[in-house]
Amino acid sequence: MAARRRSYALAVSAFWLAASPALGQLADSRWLPPGSDLGAALASEPREVLRVVAAGGQAPFAVRLGRLAFRSPLVLGGRGGRLGLSCNTCHTNGGANTRFFVADVSDRPGNVDLAHGFFNFLADDGRAAPVNIPSLRGIRWQAPYGRDGRFPGLGEFTRNVIVNEFGGQPPAPVVLDALVAYQTELDFPPNPNLAPGGRLRAPVAPAAMRGQALFAADCAGCHIPSAGFLDGRSHDVGTGDMFDTPTLLGLAETAPYFHDGRAARLDDVVVHFDRVLALRYGDMARADLLAYLAVVGAGAGAKTPLTPAGDVARLLEFAALVMAPLHDEDAGLADLIVDLTRLEIGRLFERFTRPEHAAARAALVAWSRRLADIGARARDEEFPQARDDLKNWLKTVAAELALLEAAAPTSLYNPEVLRRAKGG
Repeated sequence: MAARRRSYALAVSAFWLAASPALGQLADSRWLPPGSDLGAALASEPREVLRVVAAGGQAPFAVRLGRLAFRSPLVLGGRGGRLGLSCNTCHTNGGANTRFFVADVSDRPGNVDLAHGFFNFLADDGRAAPVNIPSLRGIRWQAPYGRDGRFPGLGEFTRNVIVNEFGGQPPAPVVLDALVAYQTELDFPPNPNLAPGGRLRAPVAPAAMRGQALFAADCAGCHIPSAGFLDGRSHDVGTGDMFDTPTLLGLAETAPYFHDGRAARLDDVVVHFDRVLALRYGDMARADLLAYLAVVGAGAGAKTPLTPAGDVARLLEFAALVMAPLHDEDAGLADLIVDLTRLEIGRLFERFTRPEHAAARAALVAWSRRLADIGARARDEEFPQARDDLKNWLKTVAAELALLEAAAPTSLYNPEVLRRAKGG
């Protein structure tokens, strides 16, 4: 297993450290619709909200390891993993990647057919049935899991995604536990317009208040405001089968809607239920309900720009995780974290594609090799030396950030350079 993992890690690293600069684009651009604005899509990311951090605490080891694993193609595995796909690609920082698109597998951005041979030929069911990518924010209280509620636990669901949908290897128990720990910390940004119990907090527009009354009469039986707008059950709402009730929190950032993304806008959703449930809404009632949904489903809004400083800070946080298993003399876990973290270095490397970026690229290659040496020391049970080497590595990377920042204006960190990139 270790040899297979190492071979796969080297294959993915080779993809980033060789192919990507030659292509002059980011690996993540392959998961965007043709003609996408790379500057808008890849220069920033949704805000990540972790429950423990929002409460003033620090994320524990398991959550930080889960965050690293969530971002790793090595963990997802299969063909998608070899192409650089990770859990984070579809659920960026826990949100829904509404731009995700694979030709012949997606029928529209934000949808993907996970029972398709593109990712795992054994999972191919012979039908074209793309499903909408959901947000994972608040997933801790959204059981059962899967669009049809087949999985009672988040661990079972996560393992199924990796092994059956993407054809990856079963994750090690420590990795699966960490992925669950990370996902259960994902939260919605605070919505100042919602009071405890899910009721609107004044002042809001009169239309939204009228919409709240309509919602209470016609929708709250399934989307229970005091339960996060969930009921934990499956229903056929006129879409052809039984599907889980989704939360309405963060709704503004998860279009298209329904399990198969058939509704491009919330207007289409309201029209659908008006027809199916024979509500007989007029134009004003529909507008009031939409005003209410807009308040309830307000999204995170601001994006976080991707910068060398931010990415290096995240890299340092991930690499620091290696110290715990080095102290415990757990060579296997130390080596795994090293492999996952080296792929994060690849994410930085692919942003620097020009000849004048030679110094930045050389530094990144050296970081990767020195980190690999630390993993080798762990495998050789040279734990004291590995700990010293890791301390020095962390200092070196922090000091050499300046090389990356100097090259950033002409790199793929610059939104304008991204917009000019070809092949997106």
